[in-house]
Amino acid sequence: MKKRTDKPAKQPMNWWQRALYAIGAVGLVWFLLPMFAGIVNPANLAAVFGLGVFLWVLRHRQRAARLLRRAWKPVWGRVLLLASGVGLGCLVIVLAVLSILVTTKLGARPETASPTLIVLGCQVRGQTPSLLLYHRIQAAGDYLAANPDAVAVLSGGQGPGEEISEAACMYRALTERGVDPARLYVEDQSHVTRENLDFSAALMAREGLKGPVTIVSNDFHIYRALLMARDQGLDAQGLAARSDWYSKPTFILREAMALVKYWLTK
Repeated sequence: MKKRTDKPAKQPMNWWQRALYAIGAVGLVWFLLPMFAGIVNPANLAAVFGLGVFLWVLRHRQRAARLLRRAWKPVWGRVLLLASGVGLGCLVIVLAVLSILVTTKLGARPETASPTLIVLGCQVRGQTPSLLLYHRIQAAGDYLAANPDAVAVLSGGQGPGEEISEAACMYRALTERGVDPARLYVEDQSHVTRENLDFSAALMAREGLKGPVTIVSNDFHIYRALLMARDQGLDAQGLAARSDWYSKPTFILREAMALVKYWLTK
């Protein structure tokens, strides 16, 4: 007897499915772009995986429906699907809300002039600032030029692949821009944001530097940095350095994930 090999005809996508597919494809490309610039972190990996699955389901709706029906039959399958659905839905909502909070500080500017800046460190490639650190240096340099009585604490130690500390890299770049070295204080022992703030506050106390402080970091990082600073008792405001458009969604999502980690571990 001849086996039947006919496959059910694929149903064409309607207009709203096509719209979702287009939005998902744009999102997938947007999260892939930073990877070509060497920016790979849990945020863009998770986003690329999630959007890839979403696009596959839209493109192969009938096959996905058959797989779901098969998984739904046993009791353990129903329990697993329901738990996964609820958990994933809650996670998406939490990350979406936190991402929105992160965006509220993308354009942060100090409301009043601060006598002290804290410039948070970022990756150094050999002895050259990464693009994100370059933007922080530019923002700090512009602020110091506009506020000649202000001083800056440059915060960041030396990590893997870095020939000098992040603080030393910032010090070199700012003095080359003409900033008086006497206005710059180097804190070169910290490796994460919490240490940046802790060690900078300790340096300020030793040197008698006055607050309130203005924290300089890239725009996507300002919300978490200010939150941590205030939790540590610092009177702080933010100065957002720019980040590039192609990497912004990746870093905003990463910051949302970092906020969850911070609240769970503080």
